[in-house]
Amino acid sequence: MLTYGLIAAGALVLLFAAYDLRARLINRGVVRALVPQVQKMRALAHQVVSYRQPRADEPIPLDLQPLFDAADQELRAAGLTVLGDLMEIHPDGQPFGQSRWFVDESRTISGWFGVTRKREKRELTPVMIVFSQSSSGDFFLTARGAPRTALAQPPMIHRTYCEWSDGVTTTLGRHRAVFMSVGATLVEQPVTLEEAPAIVGRLRDTTARWRGSQPPADLLEQDVQALLGDTFALIGRQVIRALTAADRA
Repeated sequence: MLTYGLIAAGALVLLFAAYDLRARLINRGVVRALVPQVQKMRALAHQVVSYRQPRADEPIPLDLQPLFDAADQELRAAGLTVLGDLMEIHPDGQPFGQSRWFVDESRTISGWFGVTRKREKRELTPVMIVFSQSSSGDFFLTARGAPRTALAQPPMIHRTYCEWSDGVTTTLGRHRAVFMSVGATLVEQPVTLEEAPAIVGRLRDTTARWRGSQPPADLLEQDVQALLGDTFALIGRQVIRALTAADRA
């Protein structure tokens, strides 16, 4: 999930570039640059990410440690239980980054904190994701500090976005407001570190089933519309044609 956030951030930069083109002709360079970003995000939607505890030779990098320490203090001050750290592992077995997992007192809200790094600029971005699941199979996901760029979402997945500056308490309040507004009955989450990521797997599987049920052409258009937002009218059809051509190549 850390990887998805990093790629989404890159796509968001390109979208801002597209907004600046309203008074000009369509910038084909932006379209060409967006295509691989969208392809990566669509591939990641089906990628199975696993987790394990960090090894002794995998400490948190020194430049990330202050961010982890600050988040840890904020989580505990908000009454959350910090479960510990896990390493995100890609399907090829390569570790990507560490995340710190937590759960609330009711055991109906869990989540993780991590840091994404843009290698070219060495820019560090703290990200926090909060999860809940209802007994009817709906998922409630609140992202703090994460890019708002995302693929089309199933109707049973409810996403909320907060700025990092909003803080943990505000993020939790908005998260609770969403599931309370629909009267959802939440299921309890594990209180052990090893079992904490299970909700990520369930959310991924639900998303994969929904995506698999959509006609491919319709899903592609939904994805591009979701990613481009207001920019879809400007370059959406060009992006779809470029993606279709790339898939056929």
